[in-house]
Amino acid sequence: MRTTAIMNLKGGTAKTITAINTAAILSKIHGHKVLLVDADSQGNLSEFTAANPNGLPMAKGTSSLLRGDAAGPVPTKMRDVLLIHGDDDLMALDVSAARSGIANPMAIRDLLDKYAKDDLFDNVLIDCPPAFSASAMAALAAADEVVIPVKLDAFGISGLSRIVSQVRNMRKVNPDLEIAGVLPTMFVVGSDAHRKALYQLQEVLEALGIRCFHQIRYSRPVDSSTFQQEALVYSSPKCGACRDYKIFVRDLIGEEDERYAV
Repeated sequence: MRTTAIMNLKGGTAKTITAINTAAILSKIHGHKVLLVDADSQGNLSEFTAANPNGLPMAKGTSSLLRGDAAGPVPTKMRDVLLIHGDDDLMALDVSAARSGIANPMAIRDLLDKYAKDDLFDNVLIDCPPAFSASAMAALAAADEVVIPVKLDAFGISGLSRIVSQVRNMRKVNPDLEIAGVLPTMFVVGSDAHRKALYQLQEVLEALGIRCFHQIRYSRPVDSSTFQQEALVYSSPKCGACRDYKIFVRDLIGEEDERYAV
């Protein structure tokens, strides 16, 4: 079972969109069983993917898990994809909550260890908050690897060193944690500024020894999909962003598939 945390300390970098579309492609194209963990208090991943969003308040999700209660996955709209949902209660669980014992930073890891023994999932994707909170700590403690989506602007590139430092610091808790790579998102084809920013990002990552994944193009259907609440592989499989996410997933898991049409 492979656990990937999708993380950036900045908002608006397409973390949640990346989690949704990666899960959908893993399940639909690669036939994987996927668990989504929403570690963000905004709960956008949960609202988008849950088969019954109105029933989420009745279920125990990530905040309950961190506080020491039992939690379990709920169905999503996608076949072979389950969800441990996030909610507003995660907002109160900052780093001090983990240090004081109110939140257990090993809670996600302990639960996933149980799932791994029963071979319930092939992949776990954790959608992290745009802050280093107790849930972010728990995500990094549980993960095998981190994918960092980055918007191609000066703020996104300059902020990379901070998140890389945070991830590497977490190796004191999780020595096996690796940075799988950086995923450039919302790339505008034909934009000279974005082309230069991508080149600058690649130079920075080369110096840091970090992989740069194939960029995800800006595509209008991405915005539409947030209203439709349907992953691109179902709603707009031929759009540029979906084709790029297929390449990203293929590269992430190192698996070729003849069904790709990118």
